[in-house]
Amino acid sequence: MSLGPMGMNSGMDINSMVSKIVNAERMPKQQRIDNEQAKIDTSISAYGRLRESLDTMKTLMNEFRREQAFAARTVETSDDKVVSATASTEAIAGRYAIDVLQLAQSHKVASDVLDKDAKYGPGKLQISAGRDSFSIDIQQNSKLVDIVRGINDSKENVGVRASIINDTNGPRLIVASNRSGAEHTIKMSAEAQVGDPLNKLEYKTLEDRVKDLEAARAAAQELISPLTPMEIKLAQKVADQISDAAKQVDLEVAEEAKRAALEADPNAEKAGNELSESAIAAAAESKKYVKPQDRIPGWTETASGTLLDSYWEPEDELDAKALGKKDDVPGWSNSASGTLTDSYVTPKEAKQELERKLAAEEAAIQRALATGEITPEQAKQMERAKLTPEERAYLEKVDQANLDLEAAQNAFDTYQGMTEVQAGQDSQVMLDGVAMLSSHNNVIENAIDGVDLTVKGKTDPGTRPAEIGIEYDRPGVREDIETFVAAYNQFYQLSKELSGVDPRTGQAGPLAGDSIVRSADQRLKSVFSSSIENAPEDVKSLTEFGITTTRQGTLEINYTMLDRQLNNNFNKLADFFGGNNGFAKKVEDAIQSMTGVTGSIRTREQSLTERNYRIQDDQVALDRRMDTLEKRTHAKFSAMQDATGKMQSQLAGMMSALG
Repeated sequence: MSLGPMGMNSGMDINSMVSKIVNAERMPKQQRIDNEQAKIDTSISAYGRLRESLDTMKTLMNEFRREQAFAARTVETSDDKVVSATASTEAIAGRYAIDVLQLAQSHKVASDVLDKDAKYGPGKLQISAGRDSFSIDIQQNSKLVDIVRGINDSKENVGVRASIINDTNGPRLIVASNRSGAEHTIKMSAEAQVGDPLNKLEYKTLEDRVKDLEAARAAAQELISPLTPMEIKLAQKVADQISDAAKQVDLEVAEEAKRAALEADPNAEKAGNELSESAIAAAAESKKYVKPQDRIPGWTETASGTLLDSYWEPEDELDAKALGKKDDVPGWSNSASGTLTDSYVTPKEAKQELERKLAAEEAAIQRALATGEITPEQAKQMERAKLTPEERAYLEKVDQANLDLEAAQNAFDTYQGMTEVQAGQDSQVMLDGVAMLSSHNNVIENAIDGVDLTVKGKTDPGTRPAEIGIEYDRPGVREDIETFVAAYNQFYQLSKELSGVDPRTGQAGPLAGDSIVRSADQRLKSVFSSSIENAPEDVKSLTEFGITTTRQGTLEINYTMLDRQLNNNFNKLADFFGGNNGFAKKVEDAIQSMTGVTGSIRTREQSLTERNYRIQDDQVALDRRMDTLEKRTHAKFSAMQDATGKMQSQLAGMMSALG
C-alpha cells in the first residue's frame, strides 16, 4: 500500500475542493447582491402596477375631456331583420321610419343550353360592367371552359365572374358582376363569323337591340330623306352653275355699257379698240338698276300713299319654264332673268332624274333575270356605269344602309344570345315616407347626417315600416362613470396593499413607508372634493352626481342621483367633465404629475433602474473575482498534486532498492 504525505494520494478530487473554497468566498457577497436585486425588482414592479392603475383613470379622463363619451350615440331598430344603423357623433337624436323597397343586387346573365361539344372561335368577346370594359380573344376550336378561364383570368377584367352550370339538358354559361348596383350592369358583344356558337354568348337587352334597329333605320332614312346628301351635292353643283351664269350676265352688262359709251362718245375708243375704264363705268352705272327708295327724291318709310300709288315698278319678264322653277331655286330674286333659270337644275329635278336612272337599273336587272344572258349583278353594274361618280357613290351608300338595316332587323328577329336572370339594381329606402334614398350596395352611407343604414330585407307589403331610434349614449356615460369609480377603488386598494402591513402575517409591503403613495392618494382626493368653477350650478362637484367617499377611503355611487343627472342634465355633463378647466383635466394633471416623464413615480422608477444597473455591475465584478480565485486555487492544488506524485515515485524506488 502506497501512502503520500499527510494522507494525500494521486486520486484526490481537485475540482470539488476548489469549488467548495470558491463558493465559501462567494456566498456572503452573492447573498447581499441577490437580496438587493430582489428588493429593487419588487419595488420597480410595485411602482409599475401603481402607475398602470393611475394611467387607467387618466385614459378615461382623457375621453371625458374631449367629450367623446358625451358625443356618442346609441341606435335602436324595431326590426333588425330589415335594417340596422350606426351613428357617429354628428347624428341628431330622433326617430325615423325606414321602408325598404328593394335590396341591392348584382347583375347576372345566363346563356341558353349549349352544346357540350361545341367549338368556338376564332373571334372576340367584348365585355363591359358599367362604364368599364375589356375584351378577350377566342382562339379557333376553343371550348366553353376555355372562354370561362379567359374571362376570369384576364388581367383587364373589370369586375365580372364567369362560371358553367351543368343543366340536365347541357351546360349553361353564367356571367355575373362582382359589384352590385344598377351602374354595374353587364353587356357582352361577340365578333365572330355567321354560325359560330360564339354569337350565342353575346348579351344585349331588348332596349339595346331596338336602339340598334332604330339606328340602322335612321341611317337608311337619312339617305332617302326629302333632301339627301346626294341632292345636297347636286344642289351645290347647280349653285356653281348659277355662279358661272352670273359671271356671264356681268360680261353682257359690260358689253352693253361699252356700246352705250360709243354711242355717247364715238371718240371714247382708244387704240387697240379698248375703252377707258371711266367711260365704261359711267355707262354701266347708267344701266344699273336702282331701287325706288334710292332714286326717288324725299323717299321715307312714312312717305304718303299718293307717292307710292303713282309709282309703278315693271314686272319681271319670265317665261313659263322659269316660273315653274321659281320655288325650287335657292336664293331666288325677282331680278333673275329667265335665261338664267333655264340652265338651273333644281334638287327636285335631280332627284327625279336619279329615280329615273334607278328605275332603268331595276328594269335591266329584271331583264337579266328573265333572259339569263347576264347575271343581275352584271346588269346592275352596267347600268351604274352610266351614272356620274357622285351618283354611284350615293347609291353605294344606299346599298350599304339597306344591308345594315337588313342585318339589324335579322339580329333583332333571330336573337339567340344570353338573357338576364338577375337584374342589377340599387338598394332603395323610403325615409319617413317622403325621402327616397339609394345606394349601389346595401349600405347607405350618411343617409341621415351622421347615420349609416344597412338594409337587410324588404319591408313586407301592408306592414309598418321599421323604425330606428337615435339617442344620446346615456348608458355608455353611466358605464364610464362606473369604470372611473372602479379604477380609483382599484388604485386605492393597490396602494394600501403595496404601502401597508399585512395584519395577519405582519409582512410589510414593498412600498411600505413610501411617501409617494400617500401623496398620490392625497392629490386625487383633493381633486374629488373640489368644485369646478365653470360648470353649471347643479353639477359642480362629484357629490352632485352621487359619488362620495366611504369611511374606508373608497368611492361609492348613489345611482338614484346619478341617473337623475344623466336624464335631466345630460347636455350639461360635458361642461363639468370636459374642457381645459373641467374635472377630467384636473384629474389628468394630478396623475400626470405622478406618472409623467418628470413625475414622482416615474422619477422613483428611474432611480431604482439606475440602482439595478449598479447591482448588475457588482455582479459582473464578483463573477470576475471568483473566476480568478477559482483559476488560482485550481493551479495550486494541481502543483501540489504533481509534487506529491513525484515524492511517491521516489519513495517507491527507494523501497524497491532496499528490497
